[in-house]
Amino acid sequence: MAHGMRNIAAMLCAVSIMIGTGACGTSISVVTNGQAQGPTITIGVATDQPGLGLLHGKDYSGFDITVARYVAQYLGFADKQVVFTKVIPSTRVSALTSGDVDMVVDSFAMDASYDDKVTFAGPYLTVRRDLLIRGDSADVISGVDDLDGKTVCTAKGGTYGSDMRNLAASVTVEERDTYPQCVTSLMIGEADAIVSDDAILTGLAADRGNGYLQVVGNPFGEESYGIAVRHGESELAGQIDAALKSMLADDSWKSAVRTMKQEIGYTTDASLNPPTVQRKD
Repeated sequence: MAHGMRNIAAMLCAVSIMIGTGACGTSISVVTNGQAQGPTITIGVATDQPGLGLLHGKDYSGFDITVARYVAQYLGFADKQVVFTKVIPSTRVSALTSGDVDMVVDSFAMDASYDDKVTFAGPYLTVRRDLLIRGDSADVISGVDDLDGKTVCTAKGGTYGSDMRNLAASVTVEERDTYPQCVTSLMIGEADAIVSDDAILTGLAADRGNGYLQVVGNPFGEESYGIAVRHGESELAGQIDAALKSMLADDSWKSAVRTMKQEIGYTTDASLNPPTVQRKD
C-alpha cells in the first residue's frame, strides 16, 4: 500500500512539473532520446569501482547501484525511469550544483568539509581507511607509518590527499582523476601505494586478481558513505533517509552486502554491521 501511495505521489509530481506548477523535492526531467518514457530521476554513480559502482557494457552493478535503485523505487520511480550517469570524485559536487544529477551515490564519504556544498542522507555503509599495495611490497609497507619517502596515489576531489600529508610528513601525494589510473601508477612503480577506503581498495585488488595487489589491512580511521543531494534540499534528503531505513529493515541491505562479499570478497567487520541512518541538518 505504501509503495502504491508513493507511485501515485510520483505521478502527481511528474504532472505538476510537466505543466510547470512546481517541483516535488527533486529535479525531474523528460528523456528525449526514446530510452525512457515520462519523468526520470538522474543519479550520479561511479562506473569504475568493482563491487560498488561498475559499468560493464550497458550494465551497471555493485552495492552503490543496488542502493541507488532501491532508493529510486522507494521514491516512486520504475527502473526505466532511473538514469545513471558517470561521476568521479572531482565532478560529483559540480554535477549536483549544475543540476546534471538529482543525487550522487558513489561511495561519497560524509565528511564535514562538504557541509556547505551538499546535503547528505544516510549513512548507508561504514568503511575503513586503508592502503592498497603491490604484493611484493608487503614486507616494506605494513601501514601509514611506513610511507615516509614513499609516493601515494589517490583520486582528486576527496579528502585523502590532504589527510595523508598530515599523517606522513615526507610522503608524496599523487592525485589522479580516477582510481584505475592510480592502479596503473601503482603497477608500473610510479606510486608505492593507493590510499582510499577498504571497500574501494578491495574491489580494485579483486579486479586485478592473482594477488598482484593487496589491501594492507591496517586501517587508520573510518568513513561513512552518504547519498548527496544539492545543498539545502533537506526534504529530499529526508525522503532518502526513509528509503535507507526501509532498506535496512526489510533485509535488502544485508542481501546487497552478501552480494558484494561474493563479488569482491569484502568482509571487514564494518560492512557486517548495519549503519544507523541519522542525517545532520
